[in-house]
This record gives sequence, structure tokens and C-alpha cells, in this order.
Amino acid sequence: MPERQMQAIGQALADIYGEKNEGGLLCCTLEAVNADGMDVSIQVMAETINLAPYPFAEDPLTRLELSGAVETLEHVALDLVDWDANAFATVGTSGNDPIDIARLIDRTFVKVLGCAPDYTLKASTEDLA
Repeated sequence: MPERQMQAIGQALADIYGEKNEGGLLCCTLEAVNADGMDVSIQVMAETINLAPYPFAEDPLTRLELSGAVETLEHVALDLVDWDANAFATVGTSGNDPIDIARLIDRTFVKVLGCAPDYTLKASTEDLA
């Protein structure tokens, strides 16, 4: 992952995996534009990531694996929480290291959502409490 994305994602996720999020209700939305000019985003909470839009009809865990997004993340355990074909996908990330989640997010933007490797990231965090 380019250093610029690693710093941006790590900084954006700091509150999600830090003391500020004791109740687990902070949500960080990471937005980018893919190679087709379409807005794509990943919402990150303490125990899940949500891909929106999820423009595929196949199971998200299968898509993550077949795309190579989890290829070098052998210690990452993911669970399918919910998904709606061609709409969204929510994947459970509980128990994983935040650095691995940052890598997963970057690889998902590039390998699943179709962003160029040097995509520009916009991040915002809100409290859902």
C-alpha cells in the first residue's frame, strides 16, 4: 500500500480503535472515486466494515478472496454479517489488528471497488450514539 494511503487510513481509524470509542458507536466513512468515476465508500466501525455500493451479485467473502484483497492477510478472520447483491456488504472484522484492517481497506478499494492504486481518500467520523 502506498505510504500516503497507509497514513490516511491509519489516521482515520485511530478514533475507531482508540479510547474515544469506548461504546463502539463511532463510524468512520472512507470515500474515494474508482477508475470508472463512481463514488465508492467503506464505513468502518469497531467490529465491521461496510462496502457501499457493493456492485456484485456474489458473496462478499468470496469476492474478497477471489480479487486478492485478502491474499497476504492470512491472519485476518472475517465473517459475513449482511449483504444485498448490487447494494451493500457488511463484513465482520472483530478481533483483528487495526493495521491489518487498514491493509484490508486499502486492498478492498483497489481490488474490489476498482480504485487506482494512488486513489485519493476522504475520511469523516461520526458518533452514532
